[in-house]
Amino acid sequence: MAVMIVRYRDGDELHWGSVADEAPSKAADHVSVIPLDLDAKTTAELIANYDDGGFDLSADPMSVAATDLVSPVTSDANLICQGLNYSDHASEAQHTKRKANLFFAKASSSITGPYGPIERPDDVQLLDYECEFGIVFRATPERGVTPDAAGLGRAIAGVVLANELSARDVQFAASFFQWYQGKSYRTFCPLGPVLYLLDPDEVAETLAALEIKLWVNGELRQSASSSQLIYGPAETLGQLSKVIDFKPGDVILTGTPGGVTSPATPRLVEILKEHLLDDSTRKEALLEEWGKGRPFLQPGDVVTATLRDTRTGRDLGGLENRVVDV
Repeated sequence: MAVMIVRYRDGDELHWGSVADEAPSKAADHVSVIPLDLDAKTTAELIANYDDGGFDLSADPMSVAATDLVSPVTSDANLICQGLNYSDHASEAQHTKRKANLFFAKASSSITGPYGPIERPDDVQLLDYECEFGIVFRATPERGVTPDAAGLGRAIAGVVLANELSARDVQFAASFFQWYQGKSYRTFCPLGPVLYLLDPDEVAETLAALEIKLWVNGELRQSASSSQLIYGPAETLGQLSKVIDFKPGDVILTGTPGGVTSPATPRLVEILKEHLLDDSTRKEALLEEWGKGRPFLQPGDVVTATLRDTRTGRDLGGLENRVVDV
């Protein structure tokens, strides 16, 4: 049976726990947690314990402040991302007819907790949000094989909510486009608050029934269902397993829907074409063009997001992160 797992601070120590009732969605929340008596330092070790007979949930619940929660995905995880994986986001990026699955990497040092600050570096002006759900591995998928429902269950342990932040000025204005740097600043990947661990026979149906939403300062910006993905988890695993050896605890971030701050206008596409080899001119022109739209994230902005399992009607908590300058 699916369980919602959190990782929390208790003094100088970190512990795992199972959510006893509702998952938190705001920094001001408290969550009822059943402590787990585990010697698991990593998400991979947690998953191994779960698959080896489940968890002992006999301990009395305790109240944990949401601000004491950290990411349930530990920093040893590899983060592989899908891009333009919803048709509305592909359209706003001027990619109306997708012909291939788009992949890129994000540094694991970008992982931060569900209620910590998002730090905007002093060299970043165009900070953008991207609400997504991540799939977390329990085992290495069979190489080059597109899994059926049973194969998905053997490979995938669960899901986690993510905000896959981007510095658009670095991503598109630096030499030959610096996606890795633009995606990988510290705190650019809030994850949590829960890791939704699933039994193998629950995985396929759950992955087809997830709902994500994101707000900026209370204004709804993004909303989508996993059923709208262009390239679903099974097809994606079949393709990526030809290239990458995944390990337990690794994460695929499955892409963001439409509604980002930075849609690609026709003029922006022309700027990228005309000034590919002239970084300073391209950056100046991009800043001017994107400056005509709504503002990018600014210090003091609060970004919230939620994840829901529509198959069971279960709310899987939410992120709430305030943007700060560093």
